[in-house]
Amino acid sequence: MNRTLILYPAISMIILTLFLYVKNFLDNRKAIRSGAIKISYLKNYKGDVPDYVTISRQTLKNQFELPIFFYLLILMTLIFDKVALVDIILSWVFVISRYIHCYIRLGYHNIIHRAYIFEIGMLTLVIWWIFFVYNIL
Repeated sequence: MNRTLILYPAISMIILTLFLYVKNFLDNRKAIRSGAIKISYLKNYKGDVPDYVTISRQTLKNQFELPIFFYLLILMTLIFDKVALVDIILSWVFVISRYIHCYIRLGYHNIIHRAYIFEIGMLTLVIWWIFFVYNIL
């Protein structure tokens, strides 16, 4: 198994995060230009803002919550040289769940669908972590 294959899902997550940074920037700029928010909002992110600004910011923040465990597990599988096919599959399942989660959050924003996809991603990580710990002990 080519161990570098595990990097492709990580790169895909980085691309998603960078996209969300750009989206957040553009949404803030749009809100400032339209007068919906003042530039001072960006100082501490307090105050009334349009929903699209809040959703964009929260979606970006989400990339530094659950995905942290994903990145750590990628690193650990590489450090311990334990990259297997199951790691590749589970990492892609997690990444796909994050893309779908972002699509739902930024698109039609159905909380039930979003929660279901979040659970799939979290369960995938839990299973992957259990598999990893089992294989290194």
